[in-house]
Amino acid sequence: MYAGIDIGGTSIKYGIVASDGEIKQQSSTPTNPTSGKDAIIDQLQGIVRKLSTETESVGVGFPSVVNPKDGCVYHPPNLPGWGIVPLVELLQSVSPVPVAVDNDANVAAYAEAALGAGKNDSHFLYITLGTGVGGGIIVNHRIFTGERGGGGECGHILINVDAEPEEDTVMSFRTGTLEEAVGRHGLIRMAQRIARQYPDSLLHHVAELDVKDISDAAVRHDKAALACLERAGKLLGLGLCSMLAILDMRVVVVGGGVSQSHPIFLDTARQMLKTRSLPTIAPEAEIRPARFGSTAGLVGAAMLGKLHLEQH
Repeated sequence: MYAGIDIGGTSIKYGIVASDGEIKQQSSTPTNPTSGKDAIIDQLQGIVRKLSTETESVGVGFPSVVNPKDGCVYHPPNLPGWGIVPLVELLQSVSPVPVAVDNDANVAAYAEAALGAGKNDSHFLYITLGTGVGGGIIVNHRIFTGERGGGGECGHILINVDAEPEEDTVMSFRTGTLEEAVGRHGLIRMAQRIARQYPDSLLHHVAELDVKDISDAAVRHDKAALACLERAGKLLGLGLCSMLAILDMRVVVVGGGVSQSHPIFLDTARQMLKTRSLPTIAPEAEIRPARFGSTAGLVGAAMLGKLHLEQH
């Protein structure tokens, strides 16, 4: 059995997973990011102590760049005050079994590589569409981390040179990125802008607009909602065309809650791959839904730990 820990800005999911991906035990606890770095590390060490008595390895998915050379996590955006922390060392110090840590999107990608939609492919791009846009690159069935652990940051592909920050708080490096366009907040802003052109849109009657409301309105043939998701699909498709060209890949596995929107979203992205990808890629380019949903991080972390055990 293998332990997996999926750390998010809101909750920490953890459990025990069999080699075939079946979750045998699962629990969660609030992350409480405002409690501070030391309190969260204490909490994680307690979870690792408990899980390592019942498993052969511990794998962790963490929401930041994780440098494989030094085992440090770097500036997690949803965990204020962390900076640079030697998380592998801190967790390994309380565990009698091997501990492995990687970026949360990378471990979700590895779940798909080991057991999911990409298990029969040696190379593919994984992208997760949710509050943000994350990604993982699988090369020869393994996670490609880049030189310092930052490989696969799909959300930071630049798609709009003329973009201006939506808010004063948006950092300049995020302006014009794929994440700002098709992440949850970007989609909501896009829908609100487009809805102004459609006075009869159902979107005007939703108090706290969310992606599900946009998708539900599209199902009801709302023109503003359909136009929003089609536009988002085009932007996603363009971003994917660039990534596939750089990586010489043809398969994209897509997960995350936003990917469950009305089919016009991913169908439009697929059409963009066919019409805008390189001729060597376009005929075989495809977008597949991920096998794992909300459990991708937990299963992928456990499989990462299993891989780490096998390699050491």
